[in-house]
Amino acid sequence: MMAILTNILGILVALGILVTVHEYGHFWVARRNGIRVLRFSVGFGQPLFRWYDRHGTEFVVAWIPLGGYVKMLDEREGPVDEADLDQAFTRKTPAQRIAVASAGPIANFLFAILAFALLYSIGVQGLAPWADAPPAQTPAAEAGVQRGDVIEQVDGRSVDDWTDINLALARRVGDTGVIELTVRREQQVQRLQLPISQWMARDTEPNPMASLGLYPSRPEIPAVIGQVLPGGAAEAAGLQAGDRIVSVNGQMIENWVDWVGIIQPNGDRPLSVLLERDLSQQTIIVTPAEREIDGQSQGYIGAVAAPTPWPEEQIIVQREWPWTGIWLGLQDTADMVGLSFAMLGKMVTGLVSVEQIGGPISMAQMAGDSVQGGAESFIRFLAFISISLGVVNLLPIPVLDGGHIVMYAVEWMRGKPLSERLQVIGSQIGLMLIVGLMVLAFVNDIGRL
Repeated sequence: MMAILTNILGILVALGILVTVHEYGHFWVARRNGIRVLRFSVGFGQPLFRWYDRHGTEFVVAWIPLGGYVKMLDEREGPVDEADLDQAFTRKTPAQRIAVASAGPIANFLFAILAFALLYSIGVQGLAPWADAPPAQTPAAEAGVQRGDVIEQVDGRSVDDWTDINLALARRVGDTGVIELTVRREQQVQRLQLPISQWMARDTEPNPMASLGLYPSRPEIPAVIGQVLPGGAAEAAGLQAGDRIVSVNGQMIENWVDWVGIIQPNGDRPLSVLLERDLSQQTIIVTPAEREIDGQSQGYIGAVAAPTPWPEEQIIVQREWPWTGIWLGLQDTADMVGLSFAMLGKMVTGLVSVEQIGGPISMAQMAGDSVQGGAESFIRFLAFISISLGVVNLLPIPVLDGGHIVMYAVEWMRGKPLSERLQVIGSQIGLMLIVGLMVLAFVNDIGRL
């Protein structure tokens, strides 16, 4: 229940901030172009709070926190007094209306740039791009990746940490060809090629690094129980958090990998476990439960390893001056915008499954995770969602900002607006597309649950 409340709180705060930023972009540019703004609303439906500024604009916080809008003086929505026509949105030039429509997404991108800049000023933590030994029969293993390799480039693009690696790999989702890794091994530079074919095109939750078998070089995890899950075989056997596994059926256990390596092939088989608890040793019988994963039976007991910190030499902290942070934030935002449009293009052309589209449930889960991860995690989440909001609103779909921009651009080139009938038809089609996307995203979320 607490996790659900955290998810809900996180997404409400995120939407409140980002919708306000988006609509303020429209509001600010409209005011600068002499357009009267009648209402600035965060949320839809019945107002919870409202107030007016000296220009007569009504500011509203409404009870359905799923968006917002800026209502301007507009002849299409009713008669406008002759004296006020110069303040009507419809009387402005196509260039001015394009500026107003573009301002919302641009505000979202500016917010992301500043959020990234703030993170760089505080100090961004990452993991050095040192590779662990890849699992057997994975593309990384077959390409020759070894533990200790330092990954310097992915497809010719320099990478500084594992976040960079993951983003570089994400650009190749749905592709066919090879991914080239440039690695440094014992002062020697090597180029390794990982063949891919329609890579993760049908995965609903693609994980580029895991798909290739690429993992950060992990410290050895001791065989110490960190958490016992309720209702599992570990709880039934009497295992407790803090127990250190010494041996199983007489076989010494050096680390958590050894422990898991014995549990998994022994589903429904009693195991004699020697453990150390409170400086004394005792033997208990543990019978792993059995489950099927990818068509194979696997034993499990419902226990989690004690957390193991990353070695200090493996943690990279990048801290920059504010002006450098803004430049890096601009680069990060541009990269994310490019990646977002590329993925949308692959979905339209069928290279990537539309099942990868996430909806409100996915966003709420990510928001909750980011809240629990601390301020840095939540700020990064806000930046990513702000970029997504800006990208979606720039799509050339009627009723979205991008659709309006296209319509005003056509009017600019033609020298006259599109017919009212054509605009109504376009709005209806756009509304159907948006509703369809929302339904698809919600269905995808349910499928993931």
